[in-house]
Amino acid sequence: MLIPDAYRRLEKEKGRSLRDIYCAGVAFARKDILEALECLKGSQVVVLGGDVLKIASRTQPDSFWYRKPEPTHDSWYVNRRPGEDLKDYIERGIAEAERYIRSYPDPEDGTILYSPVISELGVGSTARY
Repeated sequence: MLIPDAYRRLEKEKGRSLRDIYCAGVAFARKDILEALECLKGSQVVVLGGDVLKIASRTQPDSFWYRKPEPTHDSWYVNRRPGEDLKDYIERGIAEAERYIRSYPDPEDGTILYSPVISELGVGSTARY
C-alpha cells in the first residue's frame, strides 16, 4: 500500500464513514481533511478531487433524530495536464484540494464534510501524455 500509515490512522480516528449513504469512502471536517492532506504530502498518492457533504438532521418514522451526510453537489477535481510530471501532478492535486477546502464557505461547526478521492500511483496510469 502506498497510502501513508498516518493517513490511514487519521481516516480511522477522525474520518466519517459514508456507508450510511451507500458510499465506500470517508469524509472529514475541515480541520481534519487539511491534516489528512498534510499526511499525503511526499507520498505517491494523488488527490484526484473530492466531494462536499453537509450534515442534515432528519426524523425517521420512529421519531428518533439522526444526522447523516447529504451531498451538496459541490466538488473539485484535478486533471493531469499534458506532459505534466507525475510528481508535479501529485503536489498540485494536494495544493488545489487545500485551496478549494480553505475557500469553501464552512461554518466550522462540523456540519460540512469533505470526502477526498485519492489514488495510489500503482492504480492509475502513470504514463506521460
